[in-house]
Amino acid sequence: MTIGTDKLLVERTDGIGWLIFNQPDKRNAISFEMWQHLPAAMAELEGDLAVRVIVVRGAGDKAFSAGADISEFGERRSTAQDRELYEEMENAAVAALTGGDKLTIAMIDGVCVGGGAEMAMDCDILIAADRARFAVTPARLGIGYRHQDVERLVRHVGPKFAKEILASGRFFTAAEALAIGWINHVVPAAELEAFVGEYARGIAANAPLSVRAAKLVVNELVKPPEERDYDLCKQVVDDCYESQDYIEGQAAFAEKRPPDFKGV
Repeated sequence: MTIGTDKLLVERTDGIGWLIFNQPDKRNAISFEMWQHLPAAMAELEGDLAVRVIVVRGAGDKAFSAGADISEFGERRSTAQDRELYEEMENAAVAALTGGDKLTIAMIDGVCVGGGAEMAMDCDILIAADRARFAVTPARLGIGYRHQDVERLVRHVGPKFAKEILASGRFFTAAEALAIGWINHVVPAAELEAFVGEYARGIAANAPLSVRAAKLVVNELVKPPEERDYDLCKQVVDDCYESQDYIEGQAAFAEKRPPDFKGV
């Protein structure tokens, strides 16, 4: 289904929520309209108890996303006021993607460039086809990257590779991206969707509160020590031990059967 725009689709299958950038004629470039409606799409998937994990992908097999829709820049980013509004929409979209409790997976085929690469990095796990290509290209466009965006890249690949990626603007192969820690897995293109589906279903079968705790605790630990919310870390772990799923997990182990977790 669409969320206020046919350029952004939401689907659900087998406990998996799919968020799809749907502008294949522009290699799924992210338009202002897509930035604007992404928070509502994420809110719908986060609020659906049947959805245990969220997969973000591009429509078709040519691109995850070629980045922000540059054809809109003349209209949407020509003045300081326009740029401020555009950044507000972009920041809200990023916050929606990164701020949820559910694990997110980027399924990457084709090109993954600029703002598209940033959106992929905002997901928790990145899985790419062997033919995928990655680049961040401000040096080719005369654009300066905000420190928030550069920080995201540094967290993924470290300072030396971040400098190379930004200064060269070149495309990295999936194998190169894997070698420097940009992505988690590379699989043959023909197997990508099946691999991601099986991988996501495996996570969806696990205890939702445990998966949530893993995500939130890691997110806190990558912050500077003075910014970490240790109370939150304790709370999400306590939630696991106080849940019915904790009882179910022990019972399933003792009875040598698959657990039936409910997320409560």
